[in-house]
Amino acid sequence: MSDPNSNTPKSNGKSRVWFDFKKSTRGSDVLVFLICLGIATVFWLFLSLYDEVEKDYDVPFEIENLPDSIVIVDQVPPTVNVVVQGKGVQFLRFLWHDLPALKVKFENFSSTSGYFSIPRQKLDGLFRDYFGQGVKIVSIRPESIRSAFTSNVGRKLPVVINCDVQPNMQYVISGPIASDVDSVMVYSATDLPRDLVSVETYPVVRSGLKDTTEFIVKIRPVEGLRIIPDQIRLTVPVEPLIAKKRTVSIDVVNVPDGVRLITFPSSAEVSFLVPMSEYGKESNIRLFVDFGTIDRTSQKVKVQASSGSLMLKNLSFKPDSVEYIIEAKHNNEPDVPTDTTNQPETVQE
Repeated sequence: MSDPNSNTPKSNGKSRVWFDFKKSTRGSDVLVFLICLGIATVFWLFLSLYDEVEKDYDVPFEIENLPDSIVIVDQVPPTVNVVVQGKGVQFLRFLWHDLPALKVKFENFSSTSGYFSIPRQKLDGLFRDYFGQGVKIVSIRPESIRSAFTSNVGRKLPVVINCDVQPNMQYVISGPIASDVDSVMVYSATDLPRDLVSVETYPVVRSGLKDTTEFIVKIRPVEGLRIIPDQIRLTVPVEPLIAKKRTVSIDVVNVPDGVRLITFPSSAEVSFLVPMSEYGKESNIRLFVDFGTIDRTSQKVKVQASSGSLMLKNLSFKPDSVEYIIEAKHNNEPDVPTDTTNQPETVQE
């Protein structure tokens, strides 16, 4: 019994149409055309490989056998731009793979005068060997390579970070900006300048940061000197700010002897923003009134605040002023704790 859901009849129908098409005169013509087109394409590609073409390459450049005691002072270009002319088949090996580096031996091009030098004529020969003798070198940039080198001992100098970064709203830079290195080695083919005591980075200016961010920053070069490494990695720690509240007692300061100052109320509710990592920690906030700021014509005195943390933002408190009573203190009454020698730094609201 046949399956009613079977696709066999439909499949057989499609096969029959295709079979009839191939047997027809029109179908035969189409197949012959496609075969001829494929053969012509293959022949065209084959013949085009033997046409003269011009190619532009950026060839990596490396120096081999560089002694550990030698430092190249003038930076050697990492790549050399070469325009070459030849048959297409000669460049097939460069189509599907990364260009191999042109490697030269240090001892073959170094001189006793302290220079590593490859003139244009030598570069032409190196690139003819690189691409093959049948290839014509049209142009090379740079046309020659000449760099001073030294065996002098370098000097270790600190890096000055030139950085201006700002977080987004409701975020804060939650710590010092860190660098993967704090000093670099500086080399020169001659004596290093005595007044050179540090190097600095190029300026980094960023704003609107919402997360801890890393930057790769180049060190500003100094003419005639080689700086190793020539770049550093900066890490800027950024955290979101979270709202926090707490009740803080109001202290009194600068109260004269024989006098007692009582405030109403004696505490206030403080609101502030704190980095997420600091939320569970005790916030060092102090509220106080200064006896010396009391205006006897007013029934209230202003409350001031101080904080031992720069991480606290948007600090506010209520009430911002309190009523007060000044009483004479008898000899047998205990002193009210005051701070007249180490008055807290005021935080402006």
